[in-house]
Amino acid sequence: MKKLVLGIVVLIATIGLLGCSKDESNSGDSGFAPSRSIEWVVTSSAGGGSSIFTQQIVDIIKKEGLVDKTITINYQTDGGGAIGRRRVSGEKLTGHTLLTFNAGDLQPFVQTEGGDLDDLTPIAVMALDGQLILVRNDFEYQSIEGIIDALNGGARFVIGGSKSDDEAVYNAFASEVGGDIDYLRSDSTGEALTQLLGGHVDMVISKPAAAFDYVSSGELVPVVACGAKRFGAPFDQAPTFKELGYDIEFQIFRGVVGPKGMTEDEANFWSEIFGKVAETDAWKSNYLNKFLLIDNYLPKEESADFMQKFEDIYTQ
Repeated sequence: MKKLVLGIVVLIATIGLLGCSKDESNSGDSGFAPSRSIEWVVTSSAGGGSSIFTQQIVDIIKKEGLVDKTITINYQTDGGGAIGRRRVSGEKLTGHTLLTFNAGDLQPFVQTEGGDLDDLTPIAVMALDGQLILVRNDFEYQSIEGIIDALNGGARFVIGGSKSDDEAVYNAFASEVGGDIDYLRSDSTGEALTQLLGGHVDMVISKPAAAFDYVSSGELVPVVACGAKRFGAPFDQAPTFKELGYDIEFQIFRGVVGPKGMTEDEANFWSEIFGKVAETDAWKSNYLNKFLLIDNYLPKEESADFMQKFEDIYTQ
C-alpha cells in the first residue's frame, strides 16, 4: 500500500505590472527592490492549474501595486521543463528571475536531472492542492467503482495527465487497483484535459482549478478524489480512494523559487511580496476558495524546510 504526498506550483502569461512609482514600491526590510523587468519562468504549458495559480498572483500584484516593474512570464517546456529549471538555476539576474516550482518539478530535478534544492533558492510556498480523476459525461463508466469493475473484467483504459505528480497518481492507481491501464503524458494539465475532451484518453488526472469550468458545465465528471477527504462542490460527488479502501493520498504544494545565486535580500523581498499576496481577499476568495485549495503560505526559510522534506523522499 502506498501513501504519497506530492506538491506543485506553476505560473502564466505576460503581464505588465504598473501600479506604483519606485518610491511607493514597498521593499519591506529586505534592502532590495527590482530595478528592471522580471522574468518568471514556467516549465509547463499554459492552461492548467499552474497557469491559474500564476495569473491570480500576477493580477493581485498588479492591482495592489506591489511591484512597479513588468513581469514577463516565459514558458519553457523543453525537455519536460529540465532546460528551464537548469537555466534559472544559473541565472545571473538573480533578483529579477523567478521560477514556478512544485513536486512535479522537484522530483525529476533531483531524480533524473542531477539537481537538488541547493541549486535553487526557495522563496515561498503559497498553497496546497489536490488531484482528481475525471471522465467525459458520455463515457460508459460514470463512477470509479464501475471503472474498477471493468478493469477487473479485462477492460483496457488510457488515462492522461501531466508530468511527475500526475504520473505518480497513475502509478499508485495501477499498483493498488491493477488492470490494463496505460498512461499518456502531456506537458500540462490543460493539455491533458484537451486530450480527454477530444476522446484521445478515457480518463484524466487533474487539479480542481484546471477542471473547474468543465465540471461546472457538465462536460466532465469527477469520479474519485486523491486526497484525504472529498472536495467541495462541484467535485463533491467524487469519493476518495480512502473511502474505497485504497491508501492513496496526494497533497501538492504550489510555490516559487529563484536562482541559486539569489541573495538573501532578494529572496526576502519576493517572500514578503508573496506573503502580502496571500493576505489579500482576492487570493482567498478568487483562488483558494474558488478552486478548493488549502491556504498554506510559508515564507523563505519555512518553504525551504518544507521543500526539503519532499527532496528527502525522492532521494531515499
